[in-house]
Amino acid sequence: MPTRLGRTPWEGSNRRGRLPDDWAWRCRETFRVHGTICHWCNAPGADEIDHVKRGDDHRLENLRPIHSWRTPQRCHVAKTAIEANAARVPLHRPKGKHPGLM
Repeated sequence: MPTRLGRTPWEGSNRRGRLPDDWAWRCRETFRVHGTICHWCNAPGADEIDHVKRGDDHRLENLRPIHSWRTPQRCHVAKTAIEANAARVPLHRPKGKHPGLM
């Protein structure tokens, strides 16, 4: 399903190629253990698996159910946007006074 920009959510991503060969099993196991309660909003109906800590840690301990972009809650979209925005923020400010304060 295309987004408002006319692209699918995964278009241009290499994420799927970085998933382990047993990803389908990991998804089933995560749903078996946690059900369909979304770890982001705590409501039922989660239909995707999310990496709690972003990155390529595919251990079951780091996987939880979450609502996809296909649901009204769109928790995965919101969480990803927050993480992407946080990644753009510098971790520290340069030393010295701001040039506008000199």
